[in-house]
Amino acid sequence: MDPSLIPLAGGEVHGFRTLADLDITKLREDASTRWFRPNEVHAILTNSTHFTVLPQPVENPTNGSIVLFDRKMLRNFRKDGYNWKKKKDGKTVQEAHEKLKIGNEERIHVYYARGEDDPNFYRRCYWLLDKKLEHIVLVHYRQTLEEEHTSSNFEDSRFMIV
Repeated sequence: MDPSLIPLAGGEVHGFRTLADLDITKLREDASTRWFRPNEVHAILTNSTHFTVLPQPVENPTNGSIVLFDRKMLRNFRKDGYNWKKKKDGKTVQEAHEKLKIGNEERIHVYYARGEDDPNFYRRCYWLLDKKLEHIVLVHYRQTLEEEHTSSNFEDSRFMIV
């Protein structure tokens, strides 16, 4: 069978029937210019077995990098070599927490952080709220041209896959 015709799990939720419909090549190309949409994130996380899940954190990933991790196997996946903006205590990374909806139902948890040294460099960490699949995390790094606001840009969210 042609790999692009492999059926995807969760198509009734995210709307992609096959890998060809999801078009990972195009998503990789877009990763440096836009955030993935919630349905794209859901499709990737629901079908993580079709992608490479890294065993180690990536050191200083570049703009547009999209990586998958298994939180059960790698607890320190956020140790990526960057200096992220800290809370007032000066130790803890200041991360905003949101839940993204597909349709009317919350399905994705996202944490996002802003670079301390470059306030236009962001990291978003996504995982499903589904208890059976919540261990897989998609992390997307992106350089933006302007400052972004916390929740207003989540409808156009995006990530990269190695």
